[in-house]
Amino acid sequence: MPRYLDRIEPEDVRFLMDLSEFKNFVIEMLGDARDLVNIQIDYDYIEDPGGTTLVRPMVKLTEISQFTEENRHTVLKSGFSIDREPFDNGDYAMEEIFGPYYTVLAATEDEDGAFFTIEMPYRHYAKQIESVE
Repeated sequence: MPRYLDRIEPEDVRFLMDLSEFKNFVIEMLGDARDLVNIQIDYDYIEDPGGTTLVRPMVKLTEISQFTEENRHTVLKSGFSIDREPFDNGDYAMEEIFGPYYTVLAATEDEDGAFFTIEMPYRHYAKQIESVE
């Protein structure tokens, strides 16, 4: 069977990402700023102008006590911001993980918790894999 699959190129690749897994990625992206903020991962549904409902991941960052201007700059160097909308932080994190060509198709909650279903075109997935190798 594998010889037949070699002749077919997929159109899209789908990922399932648990919200706790997403939080771990955000913690890693924060680097030195990880201990300066409290992190909450969430999502909301937004209707775009065309009437389509979109799932928008949110990364809410709140300051720890005694947060200084130096701490703020450490957070900003990570690419995140405390002052920015949680949706902007969520978009930034998703783009860091998947690149610019992804779509969050759904947010699903089951007995194990919530997870995102994310889709990206196979050609972009293959390019990202090639650039890592």
